[in-house]
Amino acid sequence: MRLYAVAMFVHVLGIIAVFGGFAMQHRAGSRLRQAARYDEARPWAELLAATRTMVPSGAVLLLASGGYLSARLWPNPPAWLVVAIVAVVFIGVAALAVVGPRFRAIGSSVAVGEGPLSAAAAQTIAGTAGWTTLAAANGAALGTIWLMTARPALVEAVLVVLVPTIVGGIVGLRVARGARPVAEAAHRP
Repeated sequence: MRLYAVAMFVHVLGIIAVFGGFAMQHRAGSRLRQAARYDEARPWAELLAATRTMVPSGAVLLLASGGYLSARLWPNPPAWLVVAIVAVVFIGVAALAVVGPRFRAIGSSVAVGEGPLSAAAAQTIAGTAGWTTLAAANGAALGTIWLMTARPALVEAVLVVLVPTIVGGIVGLRVARGARPVAEAAHRP
């Protein structure tokens, strides 16, 4: 029974890492998109760099502990569990393959420089791919929480992850596109 408790504890730590990362990254992103100067952008880019591994490492904790828990409780995994695994893999891959590289690019673009942000740095910050993917992954994580609590059948399981993932992506895209006028205003004479 003790191993079950340890696995559940690790599972909760994974959830904390994923959502803690999302919270800090969304906050840093909001402040970055408002920044007009290098000295305003640099601390927020540093926060993105510091939190870049939180979401993928949280996903690994969820998969490892969830693998043990599910093998112990469900020798034949129910549909909701399979959907949850796919969602957590998506979250981890999205964080590693799309969001992480975008955050590195943002950090590099504001690492040196003084005064107003260059057009290139402002464009890198306002790029839509990273923010859209981050928000979509956040939506998938919210849906996955529902799966763990409600344990629905297949159709509901797919919808409960897919809908917030799509809505999150749309919101992330709109937020990123809304940053462009701020970035462009910083460069008007």
